[in-house]
Amino acid sequence: MAPEDDVTNVPVAGRNKTTIFHLNHFWQHLSLRSQFLIVASLILGLSMAILGEWVNLQIAASQLQSRADSGALYMEGFLARHVQSGDLGPTVTSEGIEELDELLINPDLARRIESLRIWRRDGLILYSTDKALIGQTFPTPNVEAAFLGKVIAHLETGHDDEGNLSQVEDRPLIEIYAPIYREGTRDSLAVGEVYEDAREFIERRDDVQRRTWYIVAATTIAILAALYAIVRRADSIIGAQRNRLKSQLADAQALAQQNRDLRELANKARLEASKSNESLLNRIGSDLHDGPMQLLALLILRLGQGAAANKTEDVPENLTPSSIAKECLSQLRDLSTGLIMPQIEELSLEDALRLAVDRHQFTTGSWVGASYTNLPVTVASSLKICLYRIVQEGLNNAFRHGNGIDQHIDATSDERTITITVSDGGPGLPLNRTGKDRLPLGLLGIHNRVESFRGTLNVRRRDSRGTELVVILPLNGNSD
Repeated sequence: MAPEDDVTNVPVAGRNKTTIFHLNHFWQHLSLRSQFLIVASLILGLSMAILGEWVNLQIAASQLQSRADSGALYMEGFLARHVQSGDLGPTVTSEGIEELDELLINPDLARRIESLRIWRRDGLILYSTDKALIGQTFPTPNVEAAFLGKVIAHLETGHDDEGNLSQVEDRPLIEIYAPIYREGTRDSLAVGEVYEDAREFIERRDDVQRRTWYIVAATTIAILAALYAIVRRADSIIGAQRNRLKSQLADAQALAQQNRDLRELANKARLEASKSNESLLNRIGSDLHDGPMQLLALLILRLGQGAAANKTEDVPENLTPSSIAKECLSQLRDLSTGLIMPQIEELSLEDALRLAVDRHQFTTGSWVGASYTNLPVTVASSLKICLYRIVQEGLNNAFRHGNGIDQHIDATSDERTITITVSDGGPGLPLNRTGKDRLPLGLLGIHNRVESFRGTLNVRRRDSRGTELVVILPLNGNSD
């Protein structure tokens, strides 16, 4: 049976663990104020319930004892004079019995007192409103305790002691045992027992207990509300600080990611700049070698032949030393023009772009179509230089790779961006080439300039024929 019991208990244990897990999950997702409200309500409610019950018990006991003390005074005042001491012990005379009977006939007193007895110490009943009990002995510890000087009171329904020979209605009664002393002494002579109607007593007790519970409940709610207000405010402060820390952490993480991206861009730009510089130096060296240096070599050769060689009539005019020197100077001037930034500080953006187009037409002898739409009058100098270089390099590429066919520049602007489009009617990009391929030196320079201004560059093949270079730069943060 042991294995079967184990198999049967496994699902129960699993369900218990699942229940505990769900309760723990639910508890962890409660706010601090909700957790406090639940725990404080349980602890404070239980504590105040125990306190209220204890207070009510004390109130009931105190009221009962007060009623017992008043009953003892009553018996001391009305019963003591009817009990006499004899050789065989205390007795109640026949006159005393008649007087007591007449006294208890009073309607007000009869309505309050249900029955009355006088006990001897050995349990013998000396007097009773139930005449059948007189002379009978019913030992009871309450009588013995009363002979020792204690006043004893019980709240009960009907009679519950020995000798209950009469049938009475079931109603709440207060049973009181009190000692009857010898006159002028504190020696117990007999014990008086009285049953009083407890309905009025119970109503007053219940009313006091209800008021006590109202006070306890109101106090509990007030304490709980005050504590909850404090915890709620603390929870709000903690929540606000937690959200602020989360926001600051998110900002710090975003800033750290931005710094990593900028570091990568800076490293990439440094490498690209190094490559661009090397390529630019190689290009300048090639241009100097193939142009002015060749002319200077020819000039030195011509000068070394002497004046006689220079006077030869069959020497072409363009090979004379002066012609060669002029051509060399012209080529050096062209090279320096490409390296030195044109003086465009005082020009508007449209005039600067026109200057780039005019210089290209003058240098190459080609024609460029141009249109300028809604260009701003003033922009940042750095943006103006960037656009000038883009047009200059774009037209150089159009002339070199597109044979200068159908060259065109289109410059437009709206409230947020400036768009420059340089196109030609040449053979266009190869069909297997995309914008993600490695850029040549000229386009790489344009790409770096555009990226520094947070713009976009797109080089694509035209639908009909030729190539189109589109640059879009934002004006926000780049204008004067």
